[in-house]
Amino acid sequence: MNYEKIKSAVLALLVLISLAFTWGIWNYQPSYETIADGADDIVTEVEIGQQRKISELVKPSKIISHQGSSHYGTVSEQELDWIMDEMTKWTFFEPEDVSRSLLNKQEFSELLSNDSHVELFFSSSVPFNTIKTMFSFNDTAVPNAVFNRIIITEEENKAFVYFVSVQERLVFRSQIETRSLKEFKNRYVENSERLKPYISYQIPKGSLLYVQKEPPVLTMQSYLSEQIEEIEAETFKRALFNDPSYVRRGSRSDSDEYTDGSSFMRINSNTGTVRYVNSAETPQSMPLDQLIEKSINFVNDHNGWVDDYRLFKAEPGSSDISYRLFLGDFPVFDSQGMAELSQSWGQDRIYQYDRSSFIVQRDKPLPEETVELQSGQKALNQVINLESIDPLLLTDMRIGYEMTLEQESRKILTLKPFWYYQYNGEWQKLFTDEGRPADGLE
Repeated sequence: MNYEKIKSAVLALLVLISLAFTWGIWNYQPSYETIADGADDIVTEVEIGQQRKISELVKPSKIISHQGSSHYGTVSEQELDWIMDEMTKWTFFEPEDVSRSLLNKQEFSELLSNDSHVELFFSSSVPFNTIKTMFSFNDTAVPNAVFNRIIITEEENKAFVYFVSVQERLVFRSQIETRSLKEFKNRYVENSERLKPYISYQIPKGSLLYVQKEPPVLTMQSYLSEQIEEIEAETFKRALFNDPSYVRRGSRSDSDEYTDGSSFMRINSNTGTVRYVNSAETPQSMPLDQLIEKSINFVNDHNGWVDDYRLFKAEPGSSDISYRLFLGDFPVFDSQGMAELSQSWGQDRIYQYDRSSFIVQRDKPLPEETVELQSGQKALNQVINLESIDPLLLTDMRIGYEMTLEQESRKILTLKPFWYYQYNGEWQKLFTDEGRPADGLE
């Protein structure tokens, strides 16, 4: 009898202990404040520069307003931003494919350059699925197509926007409310003080090419090593490798190399560039709107945008995409890849990533030197007369800056303006005696 009482007492005690533990678990509150205090030691966000929105990276390259037989245009970033911001206020009705209504080359050319038509040029193909994230369409469904020019005009008291792919002669027309064009027309059609005179050149079997008429006067900028900030290799390692603790380092005379067995990164101190290759992937094409979205998100994930970059080259059916550095209104070119942020994508992840490895404090340049380039007409004539040129493969001309990085006792980064022409899809510098100091200017 006493034995049974002991068993009952022990069992009751165990039940009470169990209830006490249960109560303690339900009411326990860990010290989250203590964990938060040490959170920075556990997870650190990689910050090279900043994040960017699609609207900051996808912009026209120039505006051309056709007024009779004259042409006026600009590459001003301020004007490009104004017109894109203005178009976000418009409502675009469902785009209609009108390509078949343009029966011949003359009708197609007239659409582009008729009187009072305003053309927006894009350096890259732009998908409708990308532009609909920036503009308002009355229907969520947009064409599964791309364009590289936008034509804005009024016809029979109706306002239209044409989305044009020049090479394919593919044209989609979208109507907008006529009252939406009031400020736009006042700025680019009825007045031209914001624009500069441009000349045109008919590319054989192609469209018209436009270049600024008057000789441009720009500045050459240089920066010493004190204004060139190297981004630490550790920052790139944490940004690009899945587990930086597995990464091994090796060195060459001109570069440092890092690998985790499946991915590889090289930081070249002579060229100021970084290359990352994920050998577990292979290049594979994807829809262009997905490629643009993935490429932007990838750089945003490590806050990797430094200075002003814009989408510059991307085509349907490719795995490659590139964004180019701009200095004010003009693109920057170089032979080492310092001025370009390029990517190649596999099916699920990035395959290759190339970019610069430094940041320039552009508010502290050396004394600027003013440079006068030759007129657009002279530059165009020189390009056309080059023995190596097939006029059929000439597609564009513009002013750009050449970036050079000299490695002597101290680094000197120089940005100098030149005329550039696009030939067979690639941009090339026009070699002349241009770039001389402007007469009477210092």
